[in-house]
Amino acid sequence: MNKDVIYIEPEDDITDIITKIENSKEKIIALVPPKKASVFRSIVNIKLIAKAGVNADKTVVLVTADPSIIKLAGVTKLPVTKDLQSAPVVPEDNVTEEINTTAEAAVLEAADGETEEEIVEAVEDEAKPDKTEFKISNMKEEESEDEPEEKEEEKKDEKKDDEKPKKFTKEWFLEHKKLVGLCGGGVLVFILVLIWAFGIAPAADVSVVVRTTTTNFSENATFTNNLSDENITEGKFYLTEKKAENKLEVEFEATGKKNVGDKAKGTVVVYAYFRERGTRSIEAGSTFTNNDLRFTADKEETLSWDGSDVAKCENSGQPSSFNSGCLISGRVSVTAAAPGAQYNIAATSTGWSTTANVGAYSDNAMSGGTDKTVTVVQQSDINGALAKIVEDNSKTEAINREKLEATLEDGAFVISSSYQQKLGEPVSTPKVGEEVEEGKKAKLTVESTDSIYTIDKAKVEEFISEKSKLTDSYKIYKMNDPFIENFTEIGDNSYVGKIKTSFVSGPKVTENDVINIIKGKGLGEARADLLDAFSGIDSNKTKINVSFPWVFRIPDNPTKITVTIEVEE
Repeated sequence: MNKDVIYIEPEDDITDIITKIENSKEKIIALVPPKKASVFRSIVNIKLIAKAGVNADKTVVLVTADPSIIKLAGVTKLPVTKDLQSAPVVPEDNVTEEINTTAEAAVLEAADGETEEEIVEAVEDEAKPDKTEFKISNMKEEESEDEPEEKEEEKKDEKKDDEKPKKFTKEWFLEHKKLVGLCGGGVLVFILVLIWAFGIAPAADVSVVVRTTTTNFSENATFTNNLSDENITEGKFYLTEKKAENKLEVEFEATGKKNVGDKAKGTVVVYAYFRERGTRSIEAGSTFTNNDLRFTADKEETLSWDGSDVAKCENSGQPSSFNSGCLISGRVSVTAAAPGAQYNIAATSTGWSTTANVGAYSDNAMSGGTDKTVTVVQQSDINGALAKIVEDNSKTEAINREKLEATLEDGAFVISSSYQQKLGEPVSTPKVGEEVEEGKKAKLTVESTDSIYTIDKAKVEEFISEKSKLTDSYKIYKMNDPFIENFTEIGDNSYVGKIKTSFVSGPKVTENDVINIIKGKGLGEARADLLDAFSGIDSNKTKINVSFPWVFRIPDNPTKITVTIEVEE
């Protein structure tokens, strides 16, 4: 079974020793007292050590050859060995204790709940006097005239006996039980004060100031939209695209003019000459024009001749005309191509042209055309409004980018130069050519898409750390926000750029490291070991402060130690 060897320092008090016993992780504890260890020359302290071992379920062995310590260990049944290689033994309890020491131990035990009678019995058992105590009985004094000098000597002896201090007998304790109780309570309070002062109250605040250096960083990197291509060691980063949809609107004045009056209507006579059987079709929408005024056919009409029924020919009685072929005619309803009174033209047989393969003329006037001019949207109006949207949006590009970046998750590293905005097709209300109500404005709406690329910030820092080639004993304490310089697309959803930043690095110092180095040590030793362990900390600014003036050691309990690490750039 393993044992824990604890070397007691000359300045250690009983509270320090008890704390070390309680904090030990081994079941067997060997205490090695120093020379001139006054703390081990008190039966009270030896009993406290024995009790600490029992309460912690540990076996405590004193490693000493000091006879006085061995004698006290025998009283408390505490095992002793002369060296770490010898087997421990319990010394025989054949020591005669002084009455005041025994009383002290008895009072201490009373604090554990013993009765007054048990205190007295403990004192008597501890004392074990080896001298014969003579009691004064009611002996009759013999008077003799022949021995006056002897009688005088006896009186002197009696007077001396009366002047001797009375011993602490059972009767004395019973007679002074209140005093004994007060003394016991006082001793208990004193012990509790000692435990608080040296076991509970001690604490330490450690302020470590780390000296650092600032280093500039610049490395080429590649970026991809394909996750499987990511390789941090080679400087290949996966891009995540973040988007935000916005609606851009602007009102504008329409400047177009349009006649929205009624369109003139009428009929056009169409005709064709057939030399043989055939058909001529006038499709709906066919144009008939007279003096640049266009009319369109409202519906389809057909002219046809079977090639034999001459009676159907309108020129059958006119031989000279019939030479041109069989004349077949019909009527087509037409509507003016645009509103306006100018389409109200009179009947005329001349000046007509048509897209249909027929001849045409009008034998009735066109009528019903009216004029009504309104304001409408024209394309130039839309072009001007779109230019205004683009101009205004360029002025707020930084704001738009900030809004987009605000929606990103924590840990996202933003490539600011990748920000772009794409505008959709503009939509005008009313549309081009449509009327704008009097006193109102038209509105142009454009859907925009803001986008920006991000990469994992932790992976960027990992890349920077690897490329910086810091030793295991150094770490990066602060990294300024990296940025990508010359972010450029090279095709196939791949990009290149240069990662640039600066970082502050210094010795790797953690709270646990500091606590493990200084706990349980004297203030001077703790400070010296701390400075030796970390060569990069500022010796002038690194401080160790204790909770009370009487505390000269760092507590063993890590919860009693507060560590503050300050990075000095």
